[in-house]
Amino acid sequence: MTSVRFILSIVLLLMAAYLVVMNWGCVIVSWWKKNRGIYWHSSMVPFVSFILAMLAYLICPRTDKLWLLSLPLLDIANWNLLWLPVVLIREVRKR
Repeated sequence: MTSVRFILSIVLLLMAAYLVVMNWGCVIVSWWKKNRGIYWHSSMVPFVSFILAMLAYLICPRTDKLWLLSLPLLDIANWNLLWLPVVLIREVRKR
């Protein structure tokens, strides 16, 4: 049962890592398109990598598992959510 939990936590962590890489890819593609004059934005998915990493943390049977939560810190979509209150306040002031 411990090996099943460990394998499941690794699979969830790989899914979170895939989302982090895809979010960074969206940023790079959006930047590349903007430099070429194409104003079509590639969207990112925030918080999903955090949820998957948290599930992996809860399922993992090892005791040294705090490093699992470092993966969402690398996700640029989660960084962009830090600006959400600033954007909302600006929108309220415009109205």
